[in-house]
Formats: sequence, C-alpha cells, structure tokens
Amino acid sequence: MKQSDAGQTATQVQGNLAVSFSISQYQIAVSVKSRIAVVLLCLAAIAGMAQVSADETRAQPRSEPQTIPQPTRWLSHASQLERQQNWRALLALGHHWTQTEPDNATAWFVLGRAYSKTLRYPEAIEAYRRNLKIQPDDVLALNNLGNTYRDSRLPREAMLAYRDAVRIKPEYVEAWHNLGLSFIALKGVAGVSQALQQLRASDPQLAEAWRSLAIEYSLTRDQRVARKAIDVLRGLDDRKRQRMFDILFSTV
Repeated sequence: MKQSDAGQTATQVQGNLAVSFSISQYQIAVSVKSRIAVVLLCLAAIAGMAQVSADETRAQPRSEPQTIPQPTRWLSHASQLERQQNWRALLALGHHWTQTEPDNATAWFVLGRAYSKTLRYPEAIEAYRRNLKIQPDDVLALNNLGNTYRDSRLPREAMLAYRDAVRIKPEYVEAWHNLGLSFIALKGVAGVSQALQQLRASDPQLAEAWRSLAIEYSLTRDQRVARKAIDVLRGLDDRKRQRMFDILFSTV
C-alpha cells in the first residue's frame, strides 16, 4: 500500500468505533475456562449456571436488587441486568459481589462494566485494575480497560492496555482493532504513514501485519484479513514483535 493510500484509508478508519466486551461475552469466556479446569482436574461435567427468571428480574427495584443472588448465580444475574440496561441495579450488584468476594476477578469485571456504563470512568478504571491484579492475563478486562482510558481521553494509556492484551493473546483481533483505532486517533494520518515507513525499514512483514490489522481490518472487518495478519505475527519471534511495539510507541 502506498503512503497516500495508507493515509486515505486511515482517514476512513477514524470514524469506526472501538469494540467493548459485555458481561455476557465474559460469562462465556469464564464458562469455557471453568469447563477446561474441571475436566483437567476431575473429568467431571459442569452444570450450567441457572438463569434468573424474567419474573424475578421484574421484581427488582431500579436502585438495587431486591434479593442478592447466590454467588454461583451472580454472573448470570449480572448478564441479565446488562441486557436490560439496568445499570443502577448492575452497579449495586457489583458492589455487593466485590464486597462479598473481593478476590473474585469476575466480580470486579462486572463492577468495572457498571461504572463504565454510568460514565464513572475513574472508578471503572480502578475496578478493571483490581480485576487484573487478581487475573493479570484477563484479556477481556484489558480490552475494556483500554476502552475506559480512551473514553477518559487518555489514548496512550488505552494503547498500552490493548498492547498488553495482544501480547498475551496475539490472535485477539478486536484488541488489535482497538489498538489501531487509538493509534490513528492519537497520531492521525501523518502518524500512521510515519509508523508504516519505520516498520518497513525494520521488517516489511511487521509493516504488512500492522497495516492489515490496524487499518485494513478496522475498515473492512474482514476476518480473512485479520487471520492472514495474525498468521504473520505468529511466525515472528518475540523480539520482532517487540520491535513493532517499540516503533509504534516511540512516536506516541
């Protein structure tokens, strides 16, 4: 891609939105991790979490849940409150859950999500940090932390959070997408072109992977583009991937 083409594409990408992860998506991830752990430990089947009925949900006041669910049902209940966009009740549940189980990373994720949706970004950042202190490899929390930094007008901190997510999970396409959007928002068209030039001078493969993930995928959302770029990144050693981040962050 020529420099002018990269600049034109970057301009189009600036209008795209960053991707956040909901409690429902987090619930799926936690469920998968739990099933794997139990299979490895005891080869037992996992029973699914019981869903809170619609009648029970309608009985809840808007300020806080009428009856706090049992710990094994908190995540299901939080997911349902999120679908209803009942942020005050979700916030109350998150507070109670974190007070009851302060070492539960998922509880802090829920609280962070509730704070973020009520635009209380400093508290959301702190909640996601507590989540990550307990579970440092939680890439969904890192992604949402990045989004909260972005909404707080802290683009460099947002990029660092997204970077940490893709370091842990290189195939995490949405975090690459958000990293690219943050870079473009911070550096603009000229910064994108400059970074591509520096990456090409270091390693054309790095430039191609970054262009595909940060620009082309953000524009087209074509999974084939993302998979091809991720295959390239996986083929690089840690030193080369670190070189890419060094170049990108040297101009931030």
